[in-house]
Amino acid sequence: MMRVFGRTIVAIAVSAAAATSTVAGLERAGVQAGATDGDLQGKLYKSVFSTGVGALKYEDLPTAPEALRTRLARYLSRRSAFKSGYKSGADSFEAVRVEAKRRMIEQAIVALIETPGIEQMATEYVTAAPISYEWKGLHDGPMEESAHAEALLAKDPSTPLAPWFAVFIAHRQRAAFEAYEVEKNQEGMKAAARKYRQFMERARAASDPIFPALIADLDRQPFVYIKTTTHPRDYNPGA
Repeated sequence: MMRVFGRTIVAIAVSAAAATSTVAGLERAGVQAGATDGDLQGKLYKSVFSTGVGALKYEDLPTAPEALRTRLARYLSRRSAFKSGYKSGADSFEAVRVEAKRRMIEQAIVALIETPGIEQMATEYVTAAPISYEWKGLHDGPMEESAHAEALLAKDPSTPLAPWFAVFIAHRQRAAFEAYEVEKNQEGMKAAARKYRQFMERARAASDPIFPALIADLDRQPFVYIKTTTHPRDYNPGA
């Protein structure tokens, strides 16, 4: 029994040492293909705003921009260690899906922001935010979520959540832009494109390098909600 226990302790120690050495190994890694162009190929974006195939993994870090590798490793570590503080109260299948979306956003915030106490802030935000599971192809859902985040940011511009809000608002405005195009609502497209560019610049100006990297990764996506023919970055008719 003691022999088995001893082997278990050794195995745990080896695993911990391997995990600890991951970041150090990335620091020593040479610049490889794609490491200098800053293109994360949508992987950081997908790890924040979606689940499943294509999300950033530890195996992707050696080919990530060299200056970001350690920061991305910390992000992935926080993401994998995340435990939700959101209290479930779902009483229907639709409510369960909404709660899953809230927890995904909560996880993204906690993984991205390294400020002490961010866990409670993230939980409080997603509990109160008007998050929808599905927007049904319309602009109303992303616009409502964006407006709520904008109001919180305007109330407290120095909140630790500020860089997240900038990225989140840009994402929701881009989703609304795409819905507006399908609706053939040019005025809506113009307004959403302006907001997208405004908050994209705010995210780019964040002092934590993961946020400029994230917004650049988002901006490179051909679409975020509905496949469209235009990009809000370039949409400014009559300018």
